[in-house]
Amino acid sequence: MNIYFGENLKNLRKEKNLTQEKLADFLGVSFQTVSKWERGDTYPDITMLPEIAGFFKISVDDLLGVNRAENEKEILRCLEEYDNLTDGDLKLELILKLKEKFPNDFRILLRYMTCLVHFTEKNPEIISKITAIYENIQQNCNVDKIRISAKRHLVELYRSLAEKNINGITFSDCEKIITELPRLRDAREMFCFFYPESHPERDDKIRETLEEQFLLLHTVFSHYFFYDERFPDDWQKEAFQKEIDFLNFVYDDGNYGKMWRTMIYNYGHLAVRFFRIGDNKNGFANLRKSAELAKKFDSLERKTIMHSKLFEGKEFDKHTLGSTYVSSSQMIHLFTKKYPLSDEIKNSDEFREIIKILEN
Repeated sequence: MNIYFGENLKNLRKEKNLTQEKLADFLGVSFQTVSKWERGDTYPDITMLPEIAGFFKISVDDLLGVNRAENEKEILRCLEEYDNLTDGDLKLELILKLKEKFPNDFRILLRYMTCLVHFTEKNPEIISKITAIYENIQQNCNVDKIRISAKRHLVELYRSLAEKNINGITFSDCEKIITELPRLRDAREMFCFFYPESHPERDDKIRETLEEQFLLLHTVFSHYFFYDERFPDDWQKEAFQKEIDFLNFVYDDGNYGKMWRTMIYNYGHLAVRFFRIGDNKNGFANLRKSAELAKKFDSLERKTIMHSKLFEGKEFDKHTLGSTYVSSSQMIHLFTKKYPLSDEIKNSDEFREIIKILEN
């Protein structure tokens, strides 16, 4: 049986903002004794455990961490379930239950922060909760990945608050956090090619990095020009077409891996550009291609093997895009509600046929 008393005691003490000296006073021992407990050098007398647990309002088992292995299995299972959800309400419901049961797990706290940033109304109470979680993570979590992710989500929050002039937040507040984030060249993915050719995970590391880079490039590339009128429709049309051509070259077997959603959206965006310049024939052709890819994605088995030249043998799990993500229904919503298409286009036989592809 593993015992995590020292680590748990230290975390519990910090949560209450207590010094070792203050906790020692409460328990009637010296601060050196508390220090030794936290380092794992010694343990308290067994008769003291109920008193310490009672002080922190937890059970002795939780204080000792004897259920930690079983708890870890439950946490990992629930976090996988959470990460595969795309519905914001379901994510928030699940993470609230986890947070109530495991209030000190930083992986859970990070996801709770994420939900508050992305799926709640930003009133002063919510903003205060987010910043409190952020400070807790930055001060007490020793996992760089979690601390950096928390910074990224705070940046997203501050950006939205600055744009709406809420809570006195300005872009300067946002920029301050941005400058604390690591540069791309410092990311672990950038060192994938350091793995020797004989290493069994070398190819997987490189190919994972390539897909991450493709996603990142698309995100920055498209967001730069997509909503900017400095880039005319003809230029945007060509930009989307070139990205589509590149991804069709890279994923030459038609299994787009992590780029499935990007490809489906790109054909839709390309269709909108054709409609804008009056080329309805190519507009409908690309809208149809988007719909056909959406149906193809939805019909895929959860796990498939890729056979393109670059990704031969790589497994793609469609749940990495969200276990509840249904592309067909999403594209119906975009085609009918979001895309700036004229009533003439929406009332045409061609458009109705495309919607039927998605509905069947």
